[in-house]
Amino acid sequence: MKRKYAMILSLMLSAFLASNTAAEESKMVPARQMLEGLGFVSQWDAETKTAVFKNEDTTVSVTAGSEYFEVNGKKVTFDGTFCEKDGKFYSTPVIIDGSFYLPDAELAQAVGAEVDEDKTEDDKTVSLDLQKQRLSDIEGITNARQLGGYVNTEGRAIKQNVILRTGAPSAGTENDLKLLSEKYHVSDMVDFRMEYETQKAPEPTVEGAVNHPIPLNIAGDISAITSTDEFKKEYAEASTEKGKLILLYAKYNVLPTPEMYEYFLGDEAANGYKQFFDILLNKPEDSAVLFHCSQGKDRTGMGAALFLYALDFDDDTVMADYLMTNEANAQI
Repeated sequence: MKRKYAMILSLMLSAFLASNTAAEESKMVPARQMLEGLGFVSQWDAETKTAVFKNEDTTVSVTAGSEYFEVNGKKVTFDGTFCEKDGKFYSTPVIIDGSFYLPDAELAQAVGAEVDEDKTEDDKTVSLDLQKQRLSDIEGITNARQLGGYVNTEGRAIKQNVILRTGAPSAGTENDLKLLSEKYHVSDMVDFRMEYETQKAPEPTVEGAVNHPIPLNIAGDISAITSTDEFKKEYAEASTEKGKLILLYAKYNVLPTPEMYEYFLGDEAANGYKQFFDILLNKPEDSAVLFHCSQGKDRTGMGAALFLYALDFDDDTVMADYLMTNEANAQI
């Protein structure tokens, strides 16, 4: 039953993925859907039947029926491989039912998404670029980034700016909250923080978004300590400086320990992350889900890892995203 549920969950979550960026067997794929999922902006000239896809570094120009395409002005000839689509075979770009289709192998090569098969397994390490993942226009929220563009074991990429992971958004500026609403179209805010954390820094209001408190009690049964007036006073004074906050945790013996990670294996955490997945699966079309804890590190990192595993990402990618927090939170 668990295996069956996992398969269904993976299929449903595939809505977060763009089309294949590479495949063992080349096939016809919708160019616009795939490239926009990788962050490209598309333009279409109906008269010449030419599609132009652009991002910061690359411009890809493809014309229906042409034997070549252009990448940054350089012509690249299609290799002539016949690709199947609905029982028919094509070797050049073609318009089908109003959508522009072309061979995925060539398209992957055009945007630099293929895998170098000559490398050994030991050489195939994953290196993720924080600058591509960072929400660069968000100023006050720590560790603010998105999972768009990651390519899974099937060669499919997560759509851009659909899954956002951050530290506590309570530190966000007025403009940050406006961007989350108007630019990123956040429909759901998932808060993994514990009660005493949210009391100190309440979840902000993002217009159009629903707040979902899902407290994950990684610190164990410390309510007797954290509910005291003495702790609350010291916490309020220390929480503005991360170094002081760590010393406060150590003083009261509530510093995260290996037991914190054992917590993730228990029923309480499983139930919390199940609620998180339910929110993902019911996300409105063309909107984004933002999930966070205090620093976007452990509880958020585990949520991201589970999400990536559900979409068939390899261990290296999952680990690289988890460890990206070290770079994203370097200043604190």
